[in-house]
Amino acid sequence: MNRTEAESRIGKLREEIWRLNRAYFIEDKSDVSEDVRDALKQELIKLEKEFPELITPDSPTQRVGAPLDGRLPKVKHLTPKESLMDAFSYEELEEWLELMQRFLGKADAEFEIICELKIDGLNISLIYELEKSEQRETNQRATYRYARAVTRGNGIEGEDVTHTVRTIESVPLTLTLPKTKDAPRFLEIGGEVFMTKQALAKVNKDLDEADRFANPRNAAAGTVRQLDPKAAAERDLRMFCYSLDSGAADAFEIKKQQGLMEFLDEAGLPVHRGWKIVKNLRQVQALFEKIGKERETLPFDIDGLVLKVNDRRTQRELGSTAKAPRWARAYKFPAEEKTAQVLDIVLQVGRTGAITPVAHLSPVLIAGTTVTRATLHNEDEIGRLDVRIGDTVIVRKAGDIIPEVMQVLTNLRTDGTKPFHFPKKCPSCGTELIREVGEVAHRCPNPRCSAVQQERLEHFVSRYAFNIEGLGKETIEALLRSGFIDDPADIFNLTAEDLMQLPLFKDKKTENALRNIERAKQVPLERFLFGLGIRHVGRETADLLARRIAWPHRKLTVKEKNVSAQTTLFGAEEIERTVHAVRPSDVQKTIRRLGPEAIAALNGIGDVVAEALSGWVEDDETEPLLQKMEEAGVVCLQTEAAGSKQIFADKVFVLTGTLPTLSREDARQMIKDRGGKVSGSVSKQTDYVLEGDDAGQKHDDAVKLGIEILHEEQFRSMLR
Repeated sequence: MNRTEAESRIGKLREEIWRLNRAYFIEDKSDVSEDVRDALKQELIKLEKEFPELITPDSPTQRVGAPLDGRLPKVKHLTPKESLMDAFSYEELEEWLELMQRFLGKADAEFEIICELKIDGLNISLIYELEKSEQRETNQRATYRYARAVTRGNGIEGEDVTHTVRTIESVPLTLTLPKTKDAPRFLEIGGEVFMTKQALAKVNKDLDEADRFANPRNAAAGTVRQLDPKAAAERDLRMFCYSLDSGAADAFEIKKQQGLMEFLDEAGLPVHRGWKIVKNLRQVQALFEKIGKERETLPFDIDGLVLKVNDRRTQRELGSTAKAPRWARAYKFPAEEKTAQVLDIVLQVGRTGAITPVAHLSPVLIAGTTVTRATLHNEDEIGRLDVRIGDTVIVRKAGDIIPEVMQVLTNLRTDGTKPFHFPKKCPSCGTELIREVGEVAHRCPNPRCSAVQQERLEHFVSRYAFNIEGLGKETIEALLRSGFIDDPADIFNLTAEDLMQLPLFKDKKTENALRNIERAKQVPLERFLFGLGIRHVGRETADLLARRIAWPHRKLTVKEKNVSAQTTLFGAEEIERTVHAVRPSDVQKTIRRLGPEAIAALNGIGDVVAEALSGWVEDDETEPLLQKMEEAGVVCLQTEAAGSKQIFADKVFVLTGTLPTLSREDARQMIKDRGGKVSGSVSKQTDYVLEGDDAGQKHDDAVKLGIEILHEEQFRSMLR
């Protein structure tokens, strides 16, 4: 990128960041997530480092927070507010450690670190003033009165929210502290005002859908800025305090951050006691990973840990940059949303012939993995987003979900971009695409399309289907190209001689692949149904079909090959064993016998799946394929409790506590086998709470709502 291009991009980024900051900090709107704002800011920081001559005093990177909106009185902070530098990886923590060592001139310096939860709320400074009547000095104690509460604002001045913060019951109106020689007139205490998830649900319940808050942080910010304190008092705001102005800390002879937290706690201020002291970065990382796993169980939102050098003297020696302390970092959880630029839009052909447009992106790290592609779903979604090649977009990834484009930042769009037009023909075989009435997807109707074949086979061997390790994308492609396989059943007839002709297949790799193929011949019925690639039959539906249909299982004798390095090329010893299983051909016969009406009537199935199964049964290729599998030794292992009476049909259970003999997973499966559903929280829609020892809040919620509570003995009685 040359200087002219950089100047244009920097200008657009600054405008967009300030717009988003105003929406987030002042208007209490979340046009985008905090992850997205962070990503844009990181891009701006990077460009300004490359082109330092383009840095201006009003750049978002040079100031803290956002401008005030004027509704509430502006108040100057007693001490300027600093922001924390972010770290998103262990490598960035190591850079932080090295930076502190270099600054102190001690390459081997070690630091004791205090780790605090990073509450996702609104930064507030509490001001307490020493009572003028303290001249009477009673019992060597000093009384401070709550005087003011101020938002962070732009770091120099903030909004006066004294009237609403006063309504927070956990914030004391007076502090009684030890009398010091030079008692400071003011105490400036920093903290985070937040709202619990439960409180948010209660607030939103009374609001119209259009006015509901998107998250607890927005709700807390909106409540604090209410002009009428009565409105704030009706909402359950909380606060955790974590800082004290340096002058006051010195006056009370506080030597460490740990001592500061204890001081605040003993003074009666609300403090989260979950802070930990660690000796090195490895311990930081272990705690970070532990908290990351537990964060969803917390009653409030957090977005990481705050790390601080524990020793205050060392803090002073390290000092601060223009706007951030060198001795602290915000170690944030991996972002689930980031920004990226669309480099190209290509079409991907799926196993059922569905055509999915995919955006090729500039590389971006999301949730710990580098993302270069994201789905655009279909033609209608492209039109709705108005996404174009060259656009800056918001990309989201949550858990194992494929990354997707959520939004186009049109303010960053360059001139000359053109709308993307969906093609009329399959990009693989050239067949005219079809779009059935009532569907959003375009499809290639050619069953012999090479792209469809490839995707179908990749799906067949995938983790949640037959789970055949060693047969990845490149291997499947090579097998198709060499003519060794034409359909999924051919995989079970592959020989060592076939595999040894493929690139990179030597003795050991061939032996492992054949062993995995042999193992996959005995496949759980739900994996078999999913692996076939029947339209509309995903993992959950396959599991329901396997459990809710009375399949004709029987004792079958199967032959297993004892594959080893010595026998791979010269024939393998066959071992016979008996299993309870369903033949592949009986799967087709059972579905045909039941018919679409009976299948659609199964709890959780419905007409769409029933019609898809009917179409698969009558397809000319189905019977020969299943016969080939059967001849190759494939059997479907019967799912335990399949065909059980659906005594819990449409019933919703919540599990809580530790059951005497059942694990939660066993209980959950028993409920699902019999048509029930399991929810994570108690609500009016809950029918039963299955309770063990240490039940906790869910027990109280069930009692309040009058929901029947079951113990394991009662649950087992219902099963009988």
